Amino acid sequence: MKPLVYSLIGLSLAGCSKGVLVSIPENLQSTELPDKGFLVGSIGASTIWPSTGENLKTTLYFSRTDSEQDITVSNSNDSSDFRSTTATSSLFTVPLPSGNYLLHTITFIGTDGRKTVHTQTDKQLDLTFSIQPDEVTYLGEFIASSKVSRSSLWNTDYPNGRGYLTHSYAIERDRNFFYERHPELTGKHFNTVTLKVSHSPLLKLQPLSGPQS
Repeated sequence: MKPLVYSLIGLSLAGCSKGVLVSIPENLQSTELPDKGFLVGSIGASTIWPSTGENLKTTLYFSRTDSEQDITVSNSNDSSDFRSTTATSSLFTVPLPSGNYLLHTITFIGTDGRKTVHTQTDKQLDLTFSIQPDEVTYLGEFIASSKVSRSSLWNTDYPNGRGYLTHSYAIERDRNFFYERHPELTGKHFNTVTLKVSHSPLLKLQPLSGPQS
């Protein structure tokens, strides 16, 4: 079965977020499902030189725990919802049937200045979470950075296109923006997923502090 691929730009239910692409298998994407919940988070890039991730395309791969069908969220960083002195990011909102899901793989496409570079987590992450009917599951913020190499010609550091993610939480910001974009969903319970252990050096987890919802 082919996945449904769409841009979040211009879709009322899936968000209006800038520069984010989502792919959902057809059997999971119906807005008429009675037990639908919402997966929410933000994805973006560091703007700090030389480890900036602005030239990386980052893709998160999710699936139901009882299925091998992939749900993907990608950001090419060509525009953003949020910008600070250190990073840019965009909100993603994915309507999904209730059930158990996992984040299993992360990929990056970048460049070292001469050729395209592909980076991927070397084993399945198995970061599990659940989608509850008529509730919001907040996964946090994923910020991409590039590893750094030194140019022997110019004797300076530069981003080599090999990506990694730093995960943290921007609960208040993302929750307020979600309700602003979806006023019809204001009041839906906002559940924060705590990601505790990463089995890959390409995903660095920062602890959650303060209230979770």
